[in-house]
Amino acid sequence: MLTTLLDAVYVSGSSSDTSSEHHVSQKLLDALETEPLPTEYSPAKLPEATKLVVFEIKAADDIFSLENWLVSSRDYALVVIANEALTDTLISALEAGADDYILNPDQNLSLTTLVLQRAVSRKQELLQSQQTYDELEQLNLELMTSLDLLRQDQQAGRYVQQKMLPDSPWSFDQNHFSYMICPSLYLSGDFVDYFPVTDDQVVFYLADVSGHGASSAFITILLRVYIRRYVKRALRLGEPVNPADILKRVNGELLETGLGKHLTIFLGLLDSKTRHLRYCNGAHFPYPVLVDDEGARYLEGKGMPVGLFADATYEEFELLLHPRYHLTLFSDGVFEVIKETSLAAKEQALLEIATQFAGQHDAMVGHFTELGMQDAPDDVSLLAVSGS
Repeated sequence: MLTTLLDAVYVSGSSSDTSSEHHVSQKLLDALETEPLPTEYSPAKLPEATKLVVFEIKAADDIFSLENWLVSSRDYALVVIANEALTDTLISALEAGADDYILNPDQNLSLTTLVLQRAVSRKQELLQSQQTYDELEQLNLELMTSLDLLRQDQQAGRYVQQKMLPDSPWSFDQNHFSYMICPSLYLSGDFVDYFPVTDDQVVFYLADVSGHGASSAFITILLRVYIRRYVKRALRLGEPVNPADILKRVNGELLETGLGKHLTIFLGLLDSKTRHLRYCNGAHFPYPVLVDDEGARYLEGKGMPVGLFADATYEEFELLLHPRYHLTLFSDGVFEVIKETSLAAKEQALLEIATQFAGQHDAMVGHFTELGMQDAPDDVSLLAVSGS
């Protein structure tokens, strides 16, 4: 008995009287231990478990009856068998869609069995491949839908983030502010802001949130809300605006969100009347570059990142600015476009660039663009503050 072909049926060609005629492969029929089905039998009535249909061709006209069994949605392998005299008809059957054929199957039942088994295997593999393809197509459709939604979300997020950025250029008394943010992705984890506190004081900062994309961009929006809210609170209570206190409060707020995000930030409070700059550096690197009559130098002052340690404290520094000065803040992504290999060489190159383009914001942006800023793997940002 052909145990591997138990889910097979045998269809008799030419006549519905299957009990009295001689079959093309009586040995195969006996091995299958099944009764032959008439050609007119409806394939729709086949058991769901059917994996193989052996269709015998006794006459050339049987090719027309075969059409009923060549349904496109069939889950079974269809193998036609015939004697040598009907070779041309077998070829026509293959062209019509049969999976395989066997001539004179009774001459070698073992070979016949092998051909049938392989036909079933190929059909099952084809069905599995088609199922996998259909599933992948469905997943691809779902992915495309998700990407469309994500793209819409990204566009909305970018619109909100852009709307929350300050005007550039912008002037406050004799101080001029300009910035540039070049995101590595659609949204940026870098953010800048500046706004007046009093008639004489202005707050400005450049922040770099850990990571990239939407989650980091969301933190930049929160950061803007937090800082402006704390400044307004201090003014309402008649308290001085303190950069160190602002960073401490933002640190606590970020930890409470539980989002696992932290940031580095340089935050300054500039008094245009006294020319005093009070600032805190929340682990921001590279340090800001100050260019004035004394030359070019990095501003001193280190601190802890914001949103990472609950016990973080922040030291405040103070500096008297020259009447003419140029202060430039960078995000660490700028090092990705400077070609030098060592960090010390990159810092020296950045100092030279800041000196060369001091007070020329657009020229500095153009220089970094030429260095490949648009293709950098990290966000690249700069904030320029100049006094005249």
